[in-house]
Amino acid sequence: MNFDRRPSRPLIEAPLQFRTSSGGERAKHNALITCPKCDAPCFIRRSVRVTETVKHIDAHCTNTGCGHTFGLEMVFRHSYNPGLIDRPDLHLPICPRELVPHVLPPSRDGPEDPDQLTMFNGG
Repeated sequence: MNFDRRPSRPLIEAPLQFRTSSGGERAKHNALITCPKCDAPCFIRRSVRVTETVKHIDAHCTNTGCGHTFGLEMVFRHSYNPGLIDRPDLHLPICPRELVPHVLPPSRDGPEDPDQLTMFNGG
């Protein structure tokens, strides 16, 4: 008797797609990690927290023509807002006030962003 019930073709055929930004476009330089060889976005395979301020990351390039796998280190730089938890055992430098990035809402009088979704129509 033949108990092998495997189908002769795959059950599901789905091409692998990397959608790393809105609209299905590749994120390029907006990705969290980009490949140092080909500038394609990368995905994180694993990460290990070494200390409270250092993490080691293993990454893999999404460009199949490149295939670069590599390790990198993510390091704490400074706090913009120190938060509400006091940790005197950690030395977490505060960013100088003049260097703190400010994200402002879009101007109501400015041009509309075609990539921005809205739940309201018209005026």
